[in-house]
This record gives sequence, structure tokens and C-alpha cells, in this order.
Amino acid sequence: MRRLAATDSGPSDPMTDTALPPCLHDLTTGTPGAGLVLAHCGYRPEAFDEGAFAGADIEPPAALAGAIAKRRTEYLAGRVCARAGLRHALGLEAVPGIGADRAPRWPVGAVGAITHSRGRAAALVGDGANWQGLGLDVEHWLAPARAARLCGELLTPVEREALAGLSEDALARHVTLTFSVKESLFKALYPLTGRRFYFQDAALEDGRIRLLTDLSEDWSAGTCLSFRAEEESAGVLSWITIPR
Repeated sequence: MRRLAATDSGPSDPMTDTALPPCLHDLTTGTPGAGLVLAHCGYRPEAFDEGAFAGADIEPPAALAGAIAKRRTEYLAGRVCARAGLRHALGLEAVPGIGADRAPRWPVGAVGAITHSRGRAAALVGDGANWQGLGLDVEHWLAPARAARLCGELLTPVEREALAGLSEDALARHVTLTFSVKESLFKALYPLTGRRFYFQDAALEDGRIRLLTDLSEDWSAGTCLSFRAEEESAGVLSWITIPR
């Protein structure tokens, strides 16, 4: 890891995909909020080859040895996004490692989250001096039949009751959104608490997400957090930010 010098490509310079391997494409960055950088790219597992990591100048982790092309492409795409986020947010030339729990290990002073789904990867990155935690998740819209099957697993009884009367399509979109926001919540809070929790341990209420279980002294049942979400034709991207 190193700080970018004045002559390096710094946070104000646009990222391009000229140095990306063929399995990755369309790397871009944006600012969804003050002091935050959201980087995303597309990926094609069918175009992955053994030179992809070298082509992106990223070291493959031992944990991926022998993994299928889809898994390796997802990991590579997420780390390329994370590196772009670190460059633009903090001027750092670094790639998050991977912990024993498979969660990203961010450089000292940085905080972030990574997500990928069906050909799209993204990373949200910020300065640890300003942010305690960040959560990010992308999901493709669930088909109505699958959403109905997963409803009991993903939503609490109260959340399910609130959906009474919705059409199949509207219910599927709400279940997908709930799924994504709860994944974002986990990614934001797990690094802070070291506690795993599950879909029934939080609920969407009045446009916020509320904890239903105690995770730590600072993160107890009843704590509410705001979230943001962008709905697109293919799915939804949600994120949660926890300031210092």
C-alpha cells in the first residue's frame, strides 16, 4: 500500500478500463455522498482466464486456489472496484485483503464494503476518520414466485403483514429491496460488532432499518439507521453509512 504521489493518477482523475483484463469492463466512480466514493464495473466470468489477476495487477488470494471462474471473476471485479474507491476517496494505492471470515480487510484509515451480483460489482469507500462503517449490496429483482418462497425467510412477521394486498410484482420488488438493505446492514455492522446476525434480526420500518437484537453495547435492539437505495431496471443497489 502506498499514498499516491503528486505525479500519480489521483482522486480527481477519471478511472478508465484500459488496463482491465477482458473479463472486466466499464469501471467508473461516483460520489453518492460527501466524502464517499462508489466505484462499479461489469464482469464476464466466461471471459476469465489465468492471466486475469496479473492483467489487473492484483494478487489472487490463496483462498481462491481452485475456485471456479465465476467466483474468481467476482472477487477480482470487487477488488478492482475497491482499489478505484481507495484511490479516489483517500489517494491510496491498495487492495483490500481477505480475512479468515472472508470479509474484506481494508487498509488502516479506510472503511468500505464490496458487493457483486450477476455481472455487476461495486465498492463503497470512505475515510475512517469520518465513517465508522459502510454497507453496500446489489441484488437483481427476484422473480415473483421466488420472492414468495423467500418471504418467510427474509422478512419478519410484521414486515410480511405490511405487504398484504400488494400485487405479485410489487411484493417481489419490496422483498428484493428488504433483502438488499438487510445485507447492507450486516456489512456495515459486522466489522463494528464482530457479531453475525440474520434476516429476522432487523426490520424495515417507515423508511429506516431497525435492529431487533442486541449486537453490542453500542448496537442494541431498537437502534435505527437510515438507508439509501437506487432502483434500476435490473435490480436495486442499497447502502448504509454510519458516521463517526
